[in-house]
Amino acid sequence: MRRIYHRFPQSIDLDFELVRPFREVLACIARMHDTHTTVRGADGLVKERMLVQVADGRTQFLDLDALVPLAERVSEMADFRIDLQRTLLTPEKRLPVKENVFFLRIVDKGPVTECYVAKEGRSGDLDAMDLRTMLKGACE
Repeated sequence: MRRIYHRFPQSIDLDFELVRPFREVLACIARMHDTHTTVRGADGLVKERMLVQVADGRTQFLDLDALVPLAERVSEMADFRIDLQRTLLTPEKRLPVKENVFFLRIVDKGPVTECYVAKEGRSGDLDAMDLRTMLKGACE
């Protein structure tokens, strides 16, 4: 079943292909969901977390945990909302630093998968090329 979002942005920031079948790309995206890393930044430790949601009913997004296994419930085309959150970890509290939200559409083109990326808003310090790099790294 196609899982598309009717308000997917018309203005695309980046269009690229992954030389992987559609189902493999779905598996890569599912592996990226709810992952985090901790890196040392200028102000201290920073936790980077990635949350992935998939389009549901053309009008909203659903957490990937509610749609397992993903490959059996999605075919042809899928829209995702990817939220990349950064939090500064201090001994007293956690402080949100940045949030980057992207829309990602993947389309089955046989042996390759076409990907379209659009950033939501102007906040955050990442762009569509950063998301492309993360997605390519997860699929390698």
